[in-house]
Amino acid sequence: MSFDWNNLKIVLAASRAGSLARAAHLLDLDQSTTGRRLTALEADIGTSLFARTKTGLVPTETGKLVIQRAEEVELRMENLADEIAVGDGNVIGLVRLISSPWILEELANTTLPDLLKKNPRLDVRLLGLIHTMPLRGEATLSLWFENPPRASEFAVNLGEVHYGVYAPKGLDPAELEWVSFFDEDAPRTAPVRLWEKIRGERGHRPRLTSTDARGVMKAVEAGIGKAVLPICIAEKSDLIVPFGEKPFELTRMLKLHAHPDTVQANRTQAVMQALRDKFQTTFSRPEGDPRYRADSSE
Repeated sequence: MSFDWNNLKIVLAASRAGSLARAAHLLDLDQSTTGRRLTALEADIGTSLFARTKTGLVPTETGKLVIQRAEEVELRMENLADEIAVGDGNVIGLVRLISSPWILEELANTTLPDLLKKNPRLDVRLLGLIHTMPLRGEATLSLWFENPPRASEFAVNLGEVHYGVYAPKGLDPAELEWVSFFDEDAPRTAPVRLWEKIRGERGHRPRLTSTDARGVMKAVEAGIGKAVLPICIAEKSDLIVPFGEKPFELTRMLKLHAHPDTVQANRTQAVMQALRDKFQTTFSRPEGDPRYRADSSE
């Protein structure tokens, strides 16, 4: 019996993702290749590593053992790469960033250019996936608001993100319907609660909802309605304006989720430090912009 490390990485990805499709996405492979390699490994071992169920892949007892040993090998290889990189004075390897698409887009515009220029052997993969994506194993950082850490993960406060209420420029907000953020996995998030407080019309539903703030903002720009939006992106648009005699404001704490197995890796620490250093540049409200009402408060 022989073990190919590339096939073991597929086992790890499948255990973390819960399906071949998501495992292939994590590994940047096509699903057929991922399935073929997993089948080849199971044939080599002589038993199944996963039970195929309607809800996804569930490790068998043998699968749990293989996963545990593969994680140990993975951690040792990660540590070896870090030790070699320290000797060269470099940060090397891949770090995954998981968050809402609009947050990743802001990071790509502000934080990541300098980070990648400073560390030419560092790779960053942006994953705009749902917040239930597991984080254990390979170096992964996740940025979320209300979601609690999972399993052995931990979360630290990264900084505050301010939200305001906006309407299309030139249109009367009183005549507009609402558009709203809506996460089917967590529909009672802070923007939804603030939206419900402001609208004051029980039973009234928004005409359009989106799981990402950028989609909500595009709907407001198109004149579909008014919405609660992150000020850091809303104030960059010339098509929308804050409204109300006393505009509502919401502050949300953005949390950085990490796993203790990889948080001490040099590349993970480099990305975490860059996120901290550039947070205000990326997410702060533009106080100098005359369109923003600096005295607004709830």
